[in-house]
Amino acid sequence: MSVESQSFGPVSGRVTSVVFDPADPTGNRIYLGTTGGGVWLAQNAGTANAASVVFTPLTDIAAAMSNALDASISIGAVTVQPGGTGVVLAGTGDPNDALDSYYGAGILRSTDGGNTWSLIQQTTDVEQGLGIQDYTFLGEGFAGFAWSTVTPQLVVAAVSQAYEGTLVDAERPSVSYEGLYYSADSGATWHLATITDPSGSDVQGPTDAYAMPHGNAATAVVWNPVRQLFIAAVRYHGYYQSPDGIHWMRLTTQPGSGLSGSMCPTNIGSIGSTACPILRGALAVNPQTGDTFAWTVDVFNQDQGLWQDACKLSGGACGSAAINFSTQWSTSALETNDPMMGVATIRNGDYDLALAAVPSGQDTLLMAGDNDLWKCSLAMGCVWRNATNATSCMSAQVGPYQHVLAWNPANSLEVFIGNDSGLWRSMDAIGETGTVCNATDATHFQNLNAGLGSLAEVESLSAIPVSPYTMMAGLGANGTAGVKSTAGATVVWPQIVGGEGGPVAVDPSNPANWYVNNEAGVSIHLCSQSGPCAPADFGVSPVVSDADVGGDGQTMTAPAPFLVDPLDSTQLLIGTCRIWRGPANGSSWSGSNAISPFLDGVTGQASCSGDALVRSLAAMPLAGGSEVMYVGMDGPLDGGANKAGHIFRAILNASSATQPAWQDLTLNPVSNDTAGFNIYGFDISSIYIDPHDTTGNTVYVTVEGMGNPQQAVRVLYRSTDG
Repeated sequence: MSVESQSFGPVSGRVTSVVFDPADPTGNRIYLGTTGGGVWLAQNAGTANAASVVFTPLTDIAAAMSNALDASISIGAVTVQPGGTGVVLAGTGDPNDALDSYYGAGILRSTDGGNTWSLIQQTTDVEQGLGIQDYTFLGEGFAGFAWSTVTPQLVVAAVSQAYEGTLVDAERPSVSYEGLYYSADSGATWHLATITDPSGSDVQGPTDAYAMPHGNAATAVVWNPVRQLFIAAVRYHGYYQSPDGIHWMRLTTQPGSGLSGSMCPTNIGSIGSTACPILRGALAVNPQTGDTFAWTVDVFNQDQGLWQDACKLSGGACGSAAINFSTQWSTSALETNDPMMGVATIRNGDYDLALAAVPSGQDTLLMAGDNDLWKCSLAMGCVWRNATNATSCMSAQVGPYQHVLAWNPANSLEVFIGNDSGLWRSMDAIGETGTVCNATDATHFQNLNAGLGSLAEVESLSAIPVSPYTMMAGLGANGTAGVKSTAGATVVWPQIVGGEGGPVAVDPSNPANWYVNNEAGVSIHLCSQSGPCAPADFGVSPVVSDADVGGDGQTMTAPAPFLVDPLDSTQLLIGTCRIWRGPANGSSWSGSNAISPFLDGVTGQASCSGDALVRSLAAMPLAGGSEVMYVGMDGPLDGGANKAGHIFRAILNASSATQPAWQDLTLNPVSNDTAGFNIYGFDISSIYIDPHDTTGNTVYVTVEGMGNPQQAVRVLYRSTDG
């Protein structure tokens, strides 16, 4: 499925990593890492005609994954060994903090340019006498790789958190470990590095105590070829350097006074302090000047500044002996005063924080990616220009949420941008001029998604029984796509609604009615026509909004689940922290449309505020005009609160003005298991009522969790008595 968006042209899905093959100075051979589609290769990425650039998937049928535990082709970082050796490394697991940042199974390694792969899932510290245990990459994400130019076989990996892995408990207790790793044999075997603070205490090390719960996330790593040093960012600790990738020391001069030793203690055997203002750090090096740049956000996405270490290159060496992040470049233009987060908010800085330092003659062009792509010239005092304006004027026609910025070392004008909507290219180092939102902005970018294919995460689907070719799909950051056809498959799907592609529903009794919830909370739009639905057909305003459900959705971070009521298709069922039922056309909603209390038992408040949230809904009509409803809750880390992973049931009498009685079924016994229902409280990801049982008592429930040797997680349940 290819999707044609309203504002950006073809879109594919999240691109997390772009790397040039160092052996190809033409800039034609590049590798991509993608969240949903594995590793891709283009052999002609630098060709003048962007429409002819074609990518080939390399990991769709990787034999190395066939017997892997929790196989994953969600890629966080890709790297190619310099020197034309054919070695390619792909770290599985997306490190960007989102509900769909799918976890990894280890490092995919190829010695033939990506034709074949092997999978490395853990270190060999014990086998080589380097440590007291081996550590695994299962359930984690990869934030980056860096190669030494002094020792060509030496490579370092930054292993970070994959948020989905945390949500479903995919990490293995006392074995899965975030942090810095090194390989001295081109990625064939791996070892845990030692990170030491000035006090002499270790943040991590192969002979140190295991840092609970799963180590300390490394969010970036680079190699400075002039200083001949690795530099890395470690969550809740700060920035570290190493000449050999094995032993790391904390930088004396951190990028910002907030990263002091008192604010960032070692915390032996645990993660660092959340008061240490580094949740995520991004790094970039200008390899021609030897200058290093660091950009940091804290746990509240508050900007800690963009800092420069000036190498002061002279005679092939830096004039300053030590890395000294003493120069700060203003990033106030990138900040937002967010009443929920703070006055210096980098929106989604925990999710998208990218940095590049691009040589341009005697100048350095800084490129910074958050929701938008920003650019400045240091020679001109670093006056930032928003180069994309992806959520305002959209003049560049480049998608939002920037994850990676890569430039060709042999031609620094060639720049690639990877974001939630896919891949773009600039062949003039984004040489925009004139006023912001200029009509010529789009001429500085080329959209490469038509040659890449669909990588979008499908969050929801709705179809009609009379034709398999009429369907609507919620695609997360890429909005909602849909086709109405009875003649055959549609190759290019139109984006029919922008915003967040969340839950969708086609009215089963009248397939002309298409409903989409496209924002966090409740923002349900309706297109009602037999012909294809276009964006304008859904209207500017939703038919049902947060205001209609008592403001419940205003504190929600994801679109609320909803259904066209199977008992009466003129009604919608909506799940917030309670259940609502009201007219599908949006008329006359009031507090009386709430058909449940707050499901977590809270009373005395007007709307959801930290309450347990609904993840899934199912309903089925019963004889006599009533209907049975089942409701599943979020997990403990994404909104389940004190009812995490619970399931509720009620029988609705639509003719009664009284709320039905809701039963919490969670503590009911499981007949064939000594453990109770969903004992770890994971998300109830879906519910299906068997229509062959007219009592509505046969119901299937899926649990979004992963088992491991210490936790026997059950992911599918059935009840035949409701």
